[in-house]
Amino acid sequence: MTRLRTAAALALAAPLALAACGGGDDGTVTLRYAFWDDPQRPALEAMIDAFNEDHPDIRIELEQTPWDEYWPGLDSQFAGESAPDVFWNHVSRFPAYASSGVLLPLTDRIEEDGLDASVYPEDLYASWQFEGDQYGLPKDWDSIAMVYRLDALEAAGIDPSELDGLEWNPDDGGTYVEFLQKLTVDADGDNALSPDFDPGNVVQYGTAMASSTGQTDWWNYAVQNGCDLQTEPWGDYAIDAPECVEAIEFTADLYNRWGVAVPAEVTNQPNGSLASEQVTAGAAATALDGSWTLGVYRDGLEPGTWAVADNPSGPAGSGTVINGLSNAVYAGTEHPDEAWEFVKFLGSEEAQAIAADLGSVWPGVAGLNGRFADYWAGQGVDVSGFQTAAEGTTTGYPLSLDDAAFSTAALDEFNQVWLGDKDAQAAADAVVAIANE
Repeated sequence: MTRLRTAAALALAAPLALAACGGGDDGTVTLRYAFWDDPQRPALEAMIDAFNEDHPDIRIELEQTPWDEYWPGLDSQFAGESAPDVFWNHVSRFPAYASSGVLLPLTDRIEEDGLDASVYPEDLYASWQFEGDQYGLPKDWDSIAMVYRLDALEAAGIDPSELDGLEWNPDDGGTYVEFLQKLTVDADGDNALSPDFDPGNVVQYGTAMASSTGQTDWWNYAVQNGCDLQTEPWGDYAIDAPECVEAIEFTADLYNRWGVAVPAEVTNQPNGSLASEQVTAGAAATALDGSWTLGVYRDGLEPGTWAVADNPSGPAGSGTVINGLSNAVYAGTEHPDEAWEFVKFLGSEEAQAIAADLGSVWPGVAGLNGRFADYWAGQGVDVSGFQTAAEGTTTGYPLSLDDAAFSTAALDEFNQVWLGDKDAQAAADAVVAIANE
């Protein structure tokens, strides 16, 4: 369903991208607004409707492009000086964009309008600063937690309360791997702990993993194993350290040693199936997934049949990757004042309350977190696992001017590790050498 919507949206977005942003004969100004996550479209449309109540002379055209095509397309538009007026920005791309001058500095406008930045978590707001200027307002925040199917746990005789104490280690896998083995079932109903289990005829795996970066798979195990992805923010990548390699090996072992994860041949990105698709289809019982995917699970599973728990703990304790997006303004926009008005509204409590009340994302305005949780409670889902994870040991998305080199190398190298075709240490060494060169 999601991919069909995505394909259709991309087809519709193409002619919009060719349209010049400008003013109409009636004085209306048109702004192009680019984003990648189609499940968030309803919330965006509702926010645009609210914005137009006070700004009827500013028309917003949505342009949705899937993640993997979004960044190459945006780079091409920057080069051709035809980028959207306002667009979603990600911390992985922010440093390069800020340093290259394609983002409009917002510092003076924030000060002139007396914007109260204290409504945002301090670290979240500061993550969009570069060389003394602010280049975005927090749109949301996210963390990783365990999404699981209640029917799968019930069939395996597992009480959901058992998830609170799951632990893993690289030697025997710990209670976490045992939990996943109970949930990995063959066509005869035997699980992976049974002597009669047939690993060549699995109908349900314990977990599914699919990440083009590591954000929803091995980075979380890395945090739980005491790994620092970088020596410092904006510093060198350090994933060749022993505690990092051990986490990479553990992730590979879930595929190849214990056989409790949907095979990498099925889920390796960018063309493989997503973890959420495997869980909603019944092919996997759990997934460590991002809070931004909640809408996918809601649309794919019946109410009351799934839930969210905190992540397992590793040798160094519990932990998760945290992240957030911003709404940014293109430096070359023909309408900077109108674009700022729109971005300012998107960062307001009024706009973010709309997203929270629709259960779209955890809002960037911290005081609205309860409203987001309340929405999901009304859907029969306790999403507090994401907040619990975020309140524990965390690591932010790596900040680097070399993210493109790192991401490209990591996808290529670790896809081979997940397939069992490459050693984890050799892959980590290669990625570090390429990214830090």
